[in-house]
Amino acid sequence: MRFATLGRMDHVDLCSAQPCGQRARVPPAADNVTRVVVAGLIVTAAMVALQAASQVIDFSVFNLRVRALDADHHDSVFGVASLLAQTVVAVASVFRGRRVERHRRAWCALGAIVAGLVLVRGLMAFNATALVVPLACVSGLVCWLTWLDRGGPRAVVWAGLILMATSLLLHKVGLAADASTASDYTWSYQITGMVKHGAEFAGWMLLATGIAAGIESPAQEVAPDGSLLLEIESVAQ
Repeated sequence: MRFATLGRMDHVDLCSAQPCGQRARVPPAADNVTRVVVAGLIVTAAMVALQAASQVIDFSVFNLRVRALDADHHDSVFGVASLLAQTVVAVASVFRGRRVERHRRAWCALGAIVAGLVLVRGLMAFNATALVVPLACVSGLVCWLTWLDRGGPRAVVWAGLILMATSLLLHKVGLAADASTASDYTWSYQITGMVKHGAEFAGWMLLATGIAAGIESPAQEVAPDGSLLLEIESVAQ
């Protein structure tokens, strides 16, 4: 295995970067990364769809009498599932910190912060204002730690952060805001609530997916001159 240095704006030509008798191939790890990302996206889409369907059924059929189907409650089926997704983010962060050499302590610190938020979210009433600072710390850490990740895992992580920011905003403004006096028994409230809770659930699931996928794909390295080092696996012809 060796490293070929790539300039910031140079055209990448993997063939010319290799000596005779060697050829570039996609590392097996790339296949694992793709599988993790695709599986995570499919599971996320399916779970969010099920969450929305359960909310529609609870509202239209049971008039919100089945607490287990109402995502407004943390002890509902999908409220618990969202907490589990957040727990997976904490575990994946710590596990990645144990697997990588760079930023080990930062990954473990991220896992500890997220785990603390799981306890706060599970034991206390949701307070968007109180959670702004810790969630901002999580977002900043995640952006920094995944900055040099491969494009696929990094895009999934950042999409998760955007969804979580959207959910946090909807907890403060709109019909389904925490301080809203609007009636729960309207479709406009229910749809807003489904978007709010679905974005939060999907955000944690995408974070878990991107962080886990990044474990399988080593980050791009930066050379002293600021150029990127592309890791190449070479095999004899």
